[in-house]
Amino acid sequence: MSVQIGRVKGIPIRLHFTLIIAFFLISWMLATNFMPFYFPNLAETDYWIMGILGSVILFISVLVHELAHCALAIRYGVQVREIVLFLFGGVSDIASELKDYSKELKMALAGPLTSFAISAALALPWWIVSSVMPAPGILEGILFYGMLVNAVLGAFNLIPAFPSDGGRILRAALMRKKKDYNEATRIAAKVGIGISYVFMAVGFLTMLAGSFIAGVWILLVGWFLMSGAQSYLAQIQMSSVLSRTAVRDVMNTNVIAVRPEMTVAGLLEEFFKKYMKSTFPVVDEHNVLLGAVTLKRVLEIPESRRQSVTAEQVLIPKEELVVMRPDEKAEAALMKMTGKRLGKIMVCDEGGRLVGLVSKTDILNVEMERQEYASVISKSAEK
Repeated sequence: MSVQIGRVKGIPIRLHFTLIIAFFLISWMLATNFMPFYFPNLAETDYWIMGILGSVILFISVLVHELAHCALAIRYGVQVREIVLFLFGGVSDIASELKDYSKELKMALAGPLTSFAISAALALPWWIVSSVMPAPGILEGILFYGMLVNAVLGAFNLIPAFPSDGGRILRAALMRKKKDYNEATRIAAKVGIGISYVFMAVGFLTMLAGSFIAGVWILLVGWFLMSGAQSYLAQIQMSSVLSRTAVRDVMNTNVIAVRPEMTVAGLLEEFFKKYMKSTFPVVDEHNVLLGAVTLKRVLEIPESRRQSVTAEQVLIPKEELVVMRPDEKAEAALMKMTGKRLGKIMVCDEGGRLVGLVSKTDILNVEMERQEYASVISKSAEK
């Protein structure tokens, strides 16, 4: 659950609902603990102003950090779908991974180096203000926090816990050494999982030591790192399987298609309500793919016009769909579906005739079947 607040260089910037929780928690911690410790004897109102402004600075810093990654991704020809700011910071949704270790290294370093640069840029005005001002004030506190939080942000992201920046730097180094993207990712992910357990252990011990809130934060960070690393590990295992599997081996050949002259009313009654699917391919009399109709588009047609509007008038053109050949790899199919955020791939022969469909479920079932097979073989070997 997130809401878009704007765009930077065409990249949508979204705020996750957990950011609201983080904003209030961080503002409260800054106003009641951090600022009074470093800048005593100020009014309570001043501390809350510093806390709120500190939270804003933190998330602006995270956004700039992510934009630095995105700038290089775009430079290298990689699409950036969006940036999401959430409870633990921010994440850039990049359409594809870089398999060039040199580019991967530069893109991973861009974020931390930007954070360090911001910290250094704030150090001078903070030193000037702290030297000139007779007593600590809001401006000095904000500059100090901005300098400190960017230094911490840069340093934290250098921890080699994949998929953080440090983990990606580790993967780039492993790619250079091993010349194998999948193996480098697998090792980096396992290192990330190990580091995540260290964070969770430290968080638990911190809670036992009496710093409950700090312990919970460290514990949650560890859990977040573990989830990310495990997700990548599962992804690379799936990629290994799918790279050896052709689309024809996973596609569904029992295709239910509609004709272009079918009315919207007919589509709803004879197809969508009957088969309860969200998308149907549209083919001509020779079974050549023309496009696809979706339930969303069909329901947008006013009820008064559904007897006269046809599938041909509401279809998504073939050019906007993901269309593949039967001999292409299932790994490429999954990447294309993820990249275009579509649930299905149309499989056509050389003449453009529809021969099958591939859904994410079809691809995931391949991985599940391989895992079940490996499990049976392993148990048999143990006996």
